[in-house]
Amino acid sequence: MLLGRKDKTPFPATYKEFRLIRTHGRVFGIPPTVDPDGMEPFLIQITHPAVLSAGTLDEMRGLIDEYDPAEIGPKVVGQGEGYNLVRYRDIYHAVPLAAGPVDLDRADDRGRAGVISGTDRSALEEAVKRAAAGTPVEFAGWLPIYEFSGNCGRHPQFTHTGNPPPGYRFVRSGPLPSRVSRLAKRAKVALGEAVIKLATVVAVLRVPFALIRPRRGVTMRARMRVFAALVRLFVLLLRQGCQLWPVLRFLQSRHLLSQLLVSDRRGVVFLTSMPYTYGQNPWVIEVEDPTTLFYPLIQNGHTCGLALADSPYFPIMKALLEADHCKAILTHMKSSAEMIATLFGSDLIRRKIVYARLGVPLPARFQRHDPAPDDEPIHLLFINSWCQIPENFFVRGGLDVLEAFAILRERYPQLRLTMRTSLPLLADHYHQIIESGWVRLVNRFLPAAELADLHAQSHIFLLPAARVHIVSVLQAMSYGLAVVASDGWGMEEYLTHERNGLIVRGRYGKTSWADTQAGMLREDYDYTHTADPEVVAGLVEAVSRLVEDQALRRRLGRTARQDVQTVFTPESWNQGLKAALDLAHGVSETVAGDSSQPVASPARQEQVA
Repeated sequence: MLLGRKDKTPFPATYKEFRLIRTHGRVFGIPPTVDPDGMEPFLIQITHPAVLSAGTLDEMRGLIDEYDPAEIGPKVVGQGEGYNLVRYRDIYHAVPLAAGPVDLDRADDRGRAGVISGTDRSALEEAVKRAAAGTPVEFAGWLPIYEFSGNCGRHPQFTHTGNPPPGYRFVRSGPLPSRVSRLAKRAKVALGEAVIKLATVVAVLRVPFALIRPRRGVTMRARMRVFAALVRLFVLLLRQGCQLWPVLRFLQSRHLLSQLLVSDRRGVVFLTSMPYTYGQNPWVIEVEDPTTLFYPLIQNGHTCGLALADSPYFPIMKALLEADHCKAILTHMKSSAEMIATLFGSDLIRRKIVYARLGVPLPARFQRHDPAPDDEPIHLLFINSWCQIPENFFVRGGLDVLEAFAILRERYPQLRLTMRTSLPLLADHYHQIIESGWVRLVNRFLPAAELADLHAQSHIFLLPAARVHIVSVLQAMSYGLAVVASDGWGMEEYLTHERNGLIVRGRYGKTSWADTQAGMLREDYDYTHTADPEVVAGLVEAVSRLVEDQALRRRLGRTARQDVQTVFTPESWNQGLKAALDLAHGVSETVAGDSSQPVASPARQEQVA
C-alpha cells in the first residue's frame, strides 16, 4: 500500500477542440461553437444541446472521437433574399445577414435573430422568399422588461410567431447582450435585493441620465423618439383626467431602457401580454385575460374583491388602449374578448378586439391507449407552469393531485404519478405521500425531445388548476392524453366534459370566475394553498373511471387529439392573427364568423348582424 506524498493527476482542460469540465457528477465536453462568454449562468453551458456528457473522462474521449467534425460548426451553403443559407447538424437555417453571431443550437437565439429553419433545402428557400416578401412585424418579447414579468416573451404561447400568417413576417431585432451587461447581472446577483430596492428609489432621477447615457444599439434618434413619445403620453393621460402620481408610476413601469431599445424599429410592434410601450410605434398586443393589461400595477390572483374601475390605473389603461397607436387587442379566450369590451365600455376599444382559438402543432408521436392487461402501469402526468416557479405548484393544483393520488394508489397499485415541478415548501404530510412510492419528481430543465417523450408515454394528464393554462391543455390534447382538468375559468372553452376530457368541479366561483357585469376576471389563488376536498374527490372519481374503463380513456384521448388536428390548429389561429395584423396595417376590417373562426368584439358582431 502506497502511503505518503502522491502527485495530483491533473484533469485535462481540453481534448481535441473541446473544453472539458468535470462537475455535477459528470464530465462535460463543450465544443468550440459554444461561446463561454455568452453563456451565463454556468449551468446553461452544461445543459446546452451541443454539449456532450459522460460518466468518465475515457467515455468523454470516446464520444469526442466519434463526433462528426462536420457538426462542430455551421457551414454556409448559399445566400439570397438577405439571408445566409447555413447547414448545421443536418438542418438548414436561413440566417439574416444583419443578425450577427447566432447560436443555432438555441431556439431562443434563433428566434431573436429571425432564423428560419427546415430539413428540406428547397422548401426552406421557398419559405425565405415568402418571408422576404412579407410585411415585417417587430416581436417585442425580447425586451428586457419581459424578463421581470415572468419571462412571458419566451412563453410557448408565442411560438406561433415562428409561423406567421401569409403576408407577414416577425422580426426580433433585439441587440446581443454585451460583456458589460453580463458583469452587471453578476453584480446584481452578488449584491442581492439591495440593488433592486435602490434602483426603484432612484428610478425617476435616472430618466434624464438614461436618455443621454451611451448604450449599445441605441441611437440619438431613438432617444428623441422615446422622449417625444413619453411626453405625448404624459400629456395625453393628464388631459384624460388621470392622477399625476399614478401616471408617473405607470410611465416608470414601462421600463425606459426597453423603450429605447425598440424605438429605432419602424412599423408595427407585437407585444406579449403586457402593453410595455410609450406609443412610439403602432402596436398589437396578445393577451389571455384582462388583468395582464394592468401588470405589474395590478396582478393576477388578487382581483376577487377589486373594483378595477375605481383604480387610478383604470383611466390610464383606457386612454392607452383608445389611443391611435394601439391598433389591435388579440386574445384566444372568447370570455376575455367579452370582458375587455365590457370593462372599458368604449367603442374605440371594442372595435380593436379580435378573438381566435389558439392552435398548436400536432406531434407525430402520441399516446394510442392500446389495449393492455389490467395490471399494466398507467401513468399520470402533472406539469408545473412553463417558468417552473415553485409557488405555481399550488396554483396548478399540485396539493390536490397528491391528496388524490394517496387515495388512488391504494385502489390501483398500477398507477404511477410523474410530477414535472420544483417543489415549494410543503408540510411533511405531502413529502410522506411522495416518499411512500410511485411518485416521480422531475425538477430539472427538460429539452423539447424529453418533454415530448414524457407526454407520449403518459396516459392521463392532470390539471386541477385555479384557471386555464392554455398551452398545457392543448399540448396534452395533441398527444392524445385523457385530460382531467378543473372547471377553473377558461378551461371549458377548450374542453368539453365527457367528450374530449373530464371536468372536475370546485374551482369556478372560488379561485376564478368571469364577472360579466364588471368585465373582470376575478381570481383568488389563496384557496389553492390548501387541498380542496371537492376537487380531490372529483379527481379520485375521474381517474378511477379512466383506470377501470380503457375504452373511455382511449375515446377521450383520440377525440382530444382530433380536435387539435381539426379545430385548435395553427392555421386557424393564424386567421385571427392575420386579422389583428390587418387591422394594424389598415388592410381590412375583421368580419365576425362562427365561434371556430376569428371574431370581432360584440359591438362588431351586432354591426355585421
